Amino acid sequence: MALKGNALIGQSGGPSPVINASVVAAVEAARQVPEIENFYGALHGLDGVLNEAMIDLFREDPETLKGIARTPSAALGTSRLKPKPADLERVFEVFKAHNIRYFFYIGGNDSQLACHHISELAKQGDWEIRIIGIPKTIDNDLMVTDNCPGFGSAARYAAAATAFVSKDAEAFGNIEVVEVMGRYAGWITGATAAARHEERDGPHLVYVPEFKVDPENFLEDARAAFAEYGYLVVAVSEGFAFSEAELATVSDKVDEFGHKRLGGVAQALAEMLESELGVRARFDRLGNLQRCFQYCLSKVDWQEAYAVGQDAVRRAAAGETDVMITIQRKSSSPFTFECETTSLLSVADKVKLVPREWINERGNGVTEEFLEYVTPLLEGEDIPGGGLPRYPRLQGHRVEVKLPPYERPK
Repeated sequence: MALKGNALIGQSGGPSPVINASVVAAVEAARQVPEIENFYGALHGLDGVLNEAMIDLFREDPETLKGIARTPSAALGTSRLKPKPADLERVFEVFKAHNIRYFFYIGGNDSQLACHHISELAKQGDWEIRIIGIPKTIDNDLMVTDNCPGFGSAARYAAAATAFVSKDAEAFGNIEVVEVMGRYAGWITGATAAARHEERDGPHLVYVPEFKVDPENFLEDARAAFAEYGYLVVAVSEGFAFSEAELATVSDKVDEFGHKRLGGVAQALAEMLESELGVRARFDRLGNLQRCFQYCLSKVDWQEAYAVGQDAVRRAAAGETDVMITIQRKSSSPFTFECETTSLLSVADKVKLVPREWINERGNGVTEEFLEYVTPLLEGEDIPGGGLPRYPRLQGHRVEVKLPPYERPK
């Protein structure tokens, strides 16, 4: 049975090309639930909740929302805030002040952990509320779900970019090292192999964080590939290292969840290859373009993002809480899926790695099974025409502040 009151949605963690589709889908689904009187958006995730920085999404123009659904990044703004106990208490003060009976939080494993903490506190208190996690991470490292909204488009961009730069390297007979996002999990990096249609196409070598490679084997494989093809393209995850002690970090700075900023592995490998092979080596970091390059939008990815936002509201209205929406694959060709749920605890602060059996024996590529898994997620184009992009912004009708300002404990 649906609760009568207001709903609140927030975006968290790294943005993606399709995260806004989940927001718009949730708003549109909520319009069909009479008990949901207002639907608010928290500006910059939990930061917006703590500071009562919220906007009324029911007041947004429908055409604006339609455009927002196909706009990359996070239209509400995002956050990487790790909530402290005092923050959680403040969250419920805001919920009560604004009669929030439904809370939806879009994000990855850290975000689902925050959502779980809020849900646990709700069970102990006197405020009835439905709390649903909506999956999003380009890293594709959430447990239980077949894949994560955001991954398909990011992987498609990484595969396309690697294929493009491979043609450049082939023309010059050079070495190219492409650095791809992925701290612990190499899903995006592995997906670059999907664009390799012939044996001489790049990337010739693919390295993911899940598998540690001996430096001598790395150089041996690089020499062999260059000798065979006359050029060499290497795709490598930002978190790849030859050993556990060799994280490719360029900064000691960490975020609130304790994650170090990564980067620099492509440059290090390019310098090593140029020195050892005597061939000019260049490197490229795909960087933030992986999570916002709309012109490589995967239609499947967008459909999944919309579906999980819609399903979250429907399930909350039906009485479900303390769960995250998951995607379960029904078939790969054609690709079909359905939405199910799992407990927030089953995904909170956990990482799904590329299975060992999907990495080849030498550790320098992915298997056919990996490609069978990933290729359907990259398919289909759904890109608005009209030349260069023009993206709308939310009108941002602010919700009245009802509480004293919040001073976060240090």
